[in-house]
Amino acid sequence: MRRHSIYTFIFVSPLVYSSSLMGDVGTDHGLDALIARIGIDNIPTGAGVQVGQVEAHTASDHYGPDVNDPDIAGKTFTFRSGATGISNHATNVGKRMYGYGNAGIAPDVDSIDVYSAEGWATNNYLNVGSGSNPSSPPGNLELFNNSWIATFGSNSVDSQALCRADWSVDTHNIMILNGTSNEGGEPMALMSYGFNSVSVGLTDGTHISGVVPAGFEQTGMQYPLIVATQGSTSNATGIVSAVTALLVETRESHPNTQSNFFATFSETMKACLLAGGHHQDGWTNNPIQSGVNRGRTNQPIDAVFGVGTANIDKSYQVLTGGQFVSSTTPSGLEVAPNAGWDTGAISNGQRKYIRFTLTELANEVSILLTWHQKANAGFGGYSVANLDLELKRYNNGKPTSLVGDAGLSAFSSGNVVSESEVDNVEHLYLRDLAPGDYVLDISRSDSATGSRVFSVGWLFPELEGGVPGDLNGDGIVEVNDLLIIIAGWGACSGDCPADLSGDGNVDVSDILLLLSFWS
Repeated sequence: MRRHSIYTFIFVSPLVYSSSLMGDVGTDHGLDALIARIGIDNIPTGAGVQVGQVEAHTASDHYGPDVNDPDIAGKTFTFRSGATGISNHATNVGKRMYGYGNAGIAPDVDSIDVYSAEGWATNNYLNVGSGSNPSSPPGNLELFNNSWIATFGSNSVDSQALCRADWSVDTHNIMILNGTSNEGGEPMALMSYGFNSVSVGLTDGTHISGVVPAGFEQTGMQYPLIVATQGSTSNATGIVSAVTALLVETRESHPNTQSNFFATFSETMKACLLAGGHHQDGWTNNPIQSGVNRGRTNQPIDAVFGVGTANIDKSYQVLTGGQFVSSTTPSGLEVAPNAGWDTGAISNGQRKYIRFTLTELANEVSILLTWHQKANAGFGGYSVANLDLELKRYNNGKPTSLVGDAGLSAFSSGNVVSESEVDNVEHLYLRDLAPGDYVLDISRSDSATGSRVFSVGWLFPELEGGVPGDLNGDGIVEVNDLLIIIAGWGACSGDCPADLSGDGNVDVSDILLLLSFWS
């Protein structure tokens, strides 16, 4: 293997593709649902998003994709770790991240920086084994995809690499997405044990999962955080990177986010990605189901599937719902939209509140809180913050607990408290939340100094409702909604969303109502 510094991997491996493509990527990961909601001409495609692809060397010392493969030809590749030949593994992962064919969902990602795993971990980016900070990402790079596993053969050196990567996420506002080991493989620290990155597994559960073992700062932290429907964790990580690229493009182009500084934070991207995870049958974060502690859990996510399967439609709804700023006091709160997010700062001992009002039964509710852990100088450890998340009744301006019997009439199953002492995500997932007023309580209690940026994303998919006048479901009321009214002009009956006034006709009265809701 090439020597990039005094530190060299003693083992590095691509997460080898194990079977044919499983399922339909667009259906399995919410793209088809997003097209049905907002129209194919309005969906993000990854246009303008620059990505990083990090690959293990093959036996012949190659790490690059086949740039002449028709599914990826014509894109701009920059090889950051020297000359390379073709790696079939890199080609397959690339097709999931930015390919034109049916394997991926972000075909317009056009600029790809490619690294060897050893080069990226050492003198091409993280600079493990040096006195330097990690390098700045090139250009406008938004994310790194790590579809490989490795170890330096030392917990302390592996920990330094993880700490450096977490520093880079926090400092450079990028996303780092890391595959876990496939079933039957050996769990390795690099790179899925990171605090601030996103670890990725498989929807069928055939991956290594659990908690970070002893010997690391993250000991006891759950992984993976999210899964995708593929035949290997390498390709699953590529799919989650593609979903992230679609969110980045949306952030830069959607009216509800494009001028918002807080939307650019990696905490925001992580919260929106994870809050939109699809919870498949059998998903559980093991809440207490009866007694005085009903609704509490200290296990934020499923032990195998994390937040569930990456879903661009749900994450898009969270992101484009826009920012709703939380309050430091529970009194006099305005009502937040049913989909949205907030990113702000919270100090030790402080609380933040967000109010929700449901007019219809919400068949499922997903709320995800995340924050970064801060790498100490020298990358030898962390300053660890601990945040908790709780959903409460909002009675006459006062938060009231739903834990225990108080929640029996409010929700049928799930958790209203997430209070891990290890993970830097907290997650509420409820079924059948009754109509009424609720308040989200975000609290911080730890010994770390200074304020800490947090981001929380939520999705309350009521059976009815949404943004008034938003006929195509893209979160805003504008000309495309007006065109739907014009297309439905005249008498109507049954399911007739363009009849905003409900008088059985689509006419001028509906246009006037639409204009009153105009974004």
